[in-house]
Amino acid sequence: MGACRAGAIGCLRPSVRDCRRAQKGEKGCQVKQVLQNRRGLLVVRDVPEPHCPRGAVIVRNEFSAISSGTERSSVTQSQKSLIARARERPDLVREVARRARTEGVRKTRAAVERRLAEESPIGYSSAGEVVRVGSAVHGFAPGDRVACAGAGFANHAEIVAVPSNLCARVPASVLLEHASLTTIAAIALHGIRLTGAALGERVAVIGCGLVGQLACRLLHAAGAEVYAIDIDAAAVEHARAGGADHDFTSDEQTADLVRQTAPLGVDAVLVTAAAPSSEPLLLAAEIARDRGTLVLVGDVPVELPRAPLYRKELTFRISRSYGPGRYDVEYEERGLDYPIGYVRWTQQRNMQCVLDLQARGLFDVGPLIADVVPVEEAEDAYARVAGDPSERPRGALVLAYEGARAAPEPSQSSRPRSVPEGAPRIGLIGPGEFARSVLVPAFAEAGARLELVGGGSGPTAASALRDLGFSRVAASELEVIEDPDVDAVVIATRHGSHAELAARALENGKHVFCEKPLALDEEQLTQVLEAARRSDSFLLVGFNRRFSPLLRELRSFIGDGSLLANYRVSAGRMPAEAWVHDLEEGGGRIMGEACHFLDALVYLAGAPIRAVAAVALDDSSLPLQARDNVVINVSLDDGSAGTVSYVAAGSAAVPKERLEVFSGGRTAILDDF
Repeated sequence: MGACRAGAIGCLRPSVRDCRRAQKGEKGCQVKQVLQNRRGLLVVRDVPEPHCPRGAVIVRNEFSAISSGTERSSVTQSQKSLIARARERPDLVREVARRARTEGVRKTRAAVERRLAEESPIGYSSAGEVVRVGSAVHGFAPGDRVACAGAGFANHAEIVAVPSNLCARVPASVLLEHASLTTIAAIALHGIRLTGAALGERVAVIGCGLVGQLACRLLHAAGAEVYAIDIDAAAVEHARAGGADHDFTSDEQTADLVRQTAPLGVDAVLVTAAAPSSEPLLLAAEIARDRGTLVLVGDVPVELPRAPLYRKELTFRISRSYGPGRYDVEYEERGLDYPIGYVRWTQQRNMQCVLDLQARGLFDVGPLIADVVPVEEAEDAYARVAGDPSERPRGALVLAYEGARAAPEPSQSSRPRSVPEGAPRIGLIGPGEFARSVLVPAFAEAGARLELVGGGSGPTAASALRDLGFSRVAASELEVIEDPDVDAVVIATRHGSHAELAARALENGKHVFCEKPLALDEEQLTQVLEAARRSDSFLLVGFNRRFSPLLRELRSFIGDGSLLANYRVSAGRMPAEAWVHDLEEGGGRIMGEACHFLDALVYLAGAPIRAVAAVALDDSSLPLQARDNVVINVSLDDGSAGTVSYVAAGSAAVPKERLEVFSGGRTAILDDF
C-alpha cells in the first residue's frame, strides 16, 4: 500500500476512497493511539499522525505487542495512590513542597494536577509497513515490512515515526503478528549474549514470563541445555513445551534438584523474573558453577551477599535493554551506527537476528501469543495483563490495527470560545509544559484566539486541542506556519529549531513570538534577522524578566545613568545527557537560559552590550557544553557594567535569583522574585 493518491498533506491512507480529507483538499490525518496518564488511566484517542524526521521512517502499524512485564509494571506503578508514590519518591515530595513555598499552594497544586492528567504514549514493540522515509534514511523504502522498537517511537498507535536504527526488515516468511514481538525477544537475546553461553552449555532461566519464555526458545535454538525455573508450574510447563530441557517449580529444593542433572552447577543463569526480593538472584548464585555468569534482565532488587560471589568467583552483569546503542542519542535518534568490527550485535542487529531465526524456522513465537485484540479494546487488554495473576493470559497480548482514519471535520473537534471576532489568531508550535502552563494561559487572558496547534507528538497536540481550547490540530509545524487563518505563530519547541521556524513564519507574513534563545549560532541569527528585515511582521523573543513588574519598578527606582549590577542565578545541576546540553538541539544552558539575565541587564541599562568576557568553573569530568558554572562580565554602551554568575554547583535550598543594582547613590535588591 502506498500513501494517499489524492496527495493530501500528511495523509497515510492507502487510497483516495478511504480519506475524506484528501477528497476535500484538507490537510492531515487522525490516527488511533493508546495513551496513559500518570494516574494509570488508559484511553484510546484520535491524535494527529506524526511528522517524518529526516532520520526516521513512518510506519503504518499492523500489530503491536503488550509487554506483560514492563508495561504491566508501568500501569500498576501509575495506579498507586499519591501517598504510596510519595513514600517511594521523597525527592519529588521535597520539590513539591519547595514550589509551594516559592510559587504558592494554588499554583503548585495546578501544576501537579496537570502532570497527573498529562497523557503519554505507551508501547515499544510493533510491526507494520513503511509508508514514508526521512531524507537521511538509507536502507528502507515505502512498502518495506519492518519491526519497530523503542519507547516513545514504536508505540501502540496506527501510525508511528521510528528512527531507522530502531527498525529491522521483516523477512517475507515471517508474519507481522509474530514480528511485533521482535523488540521483546531482542531483550532476551541481548541478555543471552551477555552470558557468553556457548554451544552445549547449561543455562538456567529464572522467571518464565514472556521474556523468559522467549529466552528459553532462543537458547534452545542456540544449542544450549536449558533449565526453566519459575514459581508458577504452568509457566515452566509452557517453557518445557517451547524447548526447555528441564523445568523446576522454584522452592527450597530447587537448587538440589538442579544439581541432580548439573552436579557442578550451570554455566550461566539468566534472571528474567520480576520480584520484590532478591531471592531469584540468591538462587542464581546457588545453582551457578564455579566462575559461572549471572545476568539480570528482569526487575529484581540487587542485594547479593558477597560470600557466594566470592566463593565461586561469579561474574554478575545487568543487561541493558536490547543491545548496544540503547540510550545513545547519536545511535537511536541520529542514525549513527557502530562499526560491526567493534560492535557485532547492536540493538538493530539483535532485532534482525530474531527475525532471521524465525525465517529459518529455528525460533517460533507463535505459541507465545495469547490473543490478538483490536486497538479499540486496548483498555480491556491492559486490564487483563494487570489483573489477577491467576487470570492473566499465558503469553503476549497483541493489538491489531486497521489503519489510519480520516480526521473528523474541524467543527467536530473545535470547542466553543467567547472571544471577539477581531482577536489575533494564534498558531502554537510546540505544546510542551512551559507553553501549556505559562504561554497559552497568557495569550488567552490577553484575548488572543487559540486557532491552531502543532509540533511535538500527536498525543501532545491532541491534548492541547482538548485541554487548552485550540480550534484545530495541525499535522506538521509547516502547516501552522502556512495556515491562512493564523495571524501570529508562537514557537516553543526545543532551541535548535527556533531560528528556522521563526524565519519561515516571518517569510509567510506571520507575527512571531519565539521562546528564547532565538538562535544558537551566528548563521542561524543571520537567517532570522534577514527574514525580519524583509518582513513587515513583528518578532518578539520571550525574554520575560524585562516584563516583570518588580524589575520595572526597580528600573524606575534606579533612574537614569550608568549602573553596576550583580545577578546571581542558582540554577541547579542538570544531567549531562539532558537534551539542553546537546549542541544541535539545546545549545547548552548558558545559551538556553543565561540569556534571560543578560537581557535583564540590557533592559535595566537601556543600552546594548558593548563587550563581554566569561570564565567557567573548570570541570573536566563534564563535556564543555555541560559546564554550567560561569561568570559573565559585560560592559554596556552607556558605561554600565554587570556580572551574571550562573551557578549549577550550589544547593537547591538557595533561592534561584538574586539581583543587586547600584546607581547614583541608590541600591536595589531583588531576591527570589
